[in-house]
Amino acid sequence: MLNLSTEQLAGMNCHYIRYSFQYFLDSMVANGLRNIEIWGASPHYFADDYTDEQVRNLKREIEARDLHLVCLTPEQVTYPINIAAREDDLRHKSVANHLRTLDHAAILGVKRMLLTPGYGYLDEPRAEAWKRSRDSIHTIAVHAAAVGVTIALEHLSPASSNLVNTAQDLRQMLDDVSHPSLKAMFDVGQVNILHETVREYFHILGSDIVHAHLVDGTPGGHLALGDGTIPLAENLRDMSEAGYQGYLSMEIADRRYFADPADADRRSIAIFKALIEESYDGRKN
Repeated sequence: MLNLSTEQLAGMNCHYIRYSFQYFLDSMVANGLRNIEIWGASPHYFADDYTDEQVRNLKREIEARDLHLVCLTPEQVTYPINIAAREDDLRHKSVANHLRTLDHAAILGVKRMLLTPGYGYLDEPRAEAWKRSRDSIHTIAVHAAAVGVTIALEHLSPASSNLVNTAQDLRQMLDDVSHPSLKAMFDVGQVNILHETVREYFHILGSDIVHAHLVDGTPGGHLALGDGTIPLAENLRDMSEAGYQGYLSMEIADRRYFADPADADRRSIAIFKALIEESYDGRKN
């Protein structure tokens, strides 16, 4: 039995995008999940489109179902948001979007916001984009501290960013920004894309790890647990041995789940339970 619990699992709304936000919340309750992480994209929630009163309505919807919001994750890869952009107007708008999201996080009462580093052009020196990202992250971290929120900085695959991909990249960015409200997280899918291990993340980042995304994949793809080839048992064993007690958000996002997202969650929860009980044999249902 691993030292992990289903109480650490959180559901996400990425694959519920063809359903209402209320349907997503009701599905979390029906599947026995208490924790949620909100992916901040239309039509469910996008900071620039929402008034403070609309955010309060979201909070009421969440509280009415006795759900616990553990992280707010504004979309920042697909949308035209890039905190490392060379274009000043795009970079400033991107930072402003995150500052507004932080204000909404304070209204929602959530203590964590996920942030990614952005990306630079491949035909410019990486160091220039790194500096822009670092300065933007510092600005966001300062505001996060002012509203009582911790930033969980996520590494990205090389397909999404040329800045922070590895555990060592995360360590360097945390050290360069050097702000107490900036911490780290890892995504199991991206760990495996880079042929790293969860054990390495805990060795390099230690107590700075405050959040995690749990997915399956080949190794990419953001698949439901059991639908990919990621060595989930090994990854969870590393977490258990490191004493990780944070949340594990299931970032299921592939389009194959859009028609029946609740089933993907249901199957993933069952497999997670079997994995932590060390009784999962890996056979497809």
